[in-house]
Amino acid sequence: MKLLVLGDLHLGEDGYAARPNPSWERFDAVLTVGDVAHSRVTVVDGTLRQEKLVGLEEATTFFEHLGELDVPVLTVPGNHDHERHEECIDGATGVRNLHRATVDLGAYHAFGFGSELLDDGPEVRYDPEQVAGIDDPDAWLARTLDRAAGDETEAAAALRGRLEEFDTQFATYTDQYETLTSLTTDSEASAGTIVLTHVPPFNTTLDRVAESVSRIGGRHWGSIALTNLLTEHDISFVACGHIHEADGVDTVAGTPCLNAGYRSAYDVTLENGDVSITDAEPPIE
Repeated sequence: MKLLVLGDLHLGEDGYAARPNPSWERFDAVLTVGDVAHSRVTVVDGTLRQEKLVGLEEATTFFEHLGELDVPVLTVPGNHDHERHEECIDGATGVRNLHRATVDLGAYHAFGFGSELLDDGPEVRYDPEQVAGIDDPDAWLARTLDRAAGDETEAAAALRGRLEEFDTQFATYTDQYETLTSLTTDSEASAGTIVLTHVPPFNTTLDRVAESVSRIGGRHWGSIALTNLLTEHDISFVACGHIHEADGVDTVAGTPCLNAGYRSAYDVTLENGDVSITDAEPPIE
């Protein structure tokens, strides 16, 4: 089976529009890893905020043209276009939203998990700049002792708020890991399993953010749930994106994982348990 995997296209950014390359007719299926449409994003008080989705029209047209290839087109929402992903693919023939869903792709079992929030990344987080503050071990112990003694100090209140934050994050992790596990075991396809995600697996070469990026520069910003899934289950291939500068191939627990990067295209061949990944022709501007 030959798959075309398209990276984050961010159509509409700087007026960028694209059309499918005629050479793509040779593929058996097309996978898009999210962020086909671009949105303007700002950082306010350390928090990402979405201003406007600027690539809706370009993305809709692009998906319509992909549908004309007359092969299955599987897609998941990215962090930029997750709120209007369905609008992007509405009316496009043969295009399927694979988010939290499964499909038989030839002899393979395929499922997807895209983004559900703008600031997508590791389900459980810490701020390394706060290690000397709120997360400092001595300060944590002091707050714990205050709370254990029933002392309603500011330290105890801070600890309670921090624990509630972790509870929320672990609930997100649990939901995503259980969903991925359920999707993995939802078929008895004999050839293998293909996973389509927006966020790459955590703590790999595919999720390391460039040092120059504000807030999270130099950190791993992938999915912990996905990494744990790969260590527990036999997956044939993972296609992902999100971290543009970390494009390439890495292997997690024996599974080849491709971060398709920014506006790139890859030719992925799955045959007899082997996975071959090479560059494909990019979209036509």
